[in-house]
Amino acid sequence: MATKRVAKKVAAKAAKAAEVKVAETKTAKTTEAKTAEGTPVKETPKAIATKKDTTKAIETKAAVLVEEVPVEKPATKKVAVKKPSAKKTTARKAEVKTEMFLQFAGKEYTDKEIFQKVKDIWTKVLKNRVGDMKSVQIYLKPEESAAYYVINGDTTGKVEL
Repeated sequence: MATKRVAKKVAAKAAKAAEVKVAETKTAKTTEAKTAEGTPVKETPKAIATKKDTTKAIETKAAVLVEEVPVEKPATKKVAVKKPSAKKTTARKAEVKTEMFLQFAGKEYTDKEIFQKVKDIWTKVLKNRVGDMKSVQIYLKPEESAAYYVINGDTTGKVEL
């Protein structure tokens, strides 16, 4: 499509140039041309014939240009899906790994062990699925040797440590 437009523009420009040349030759017959010194000079029939030949040559070149331009099929647009760059994904993966240990009265518990006990109560005692857990808050009270939990904002309980 774009090449057709370009070819049409080139042909239109060549045609306008040819029209200007033809118009100049018609006016040259009736008017006098001026030289660089400003003296009037009448154009000869030979000069007028040369201008006509020039306009014909321009018109044929424009026609050849239009014929030579190949017609291309319109390109289909491809939607590019942006993939996250490797730098961003490595930055996410490079997060600091943390572990929590609760130590008191000669005992030690990790956050994973305490969460596993809460999960066991949720599934075995309360007969729920693990996938139903949306949020879990655990409050540790070492002086009571217990961990209190709140699941999904409404289910509460206590785990003995």
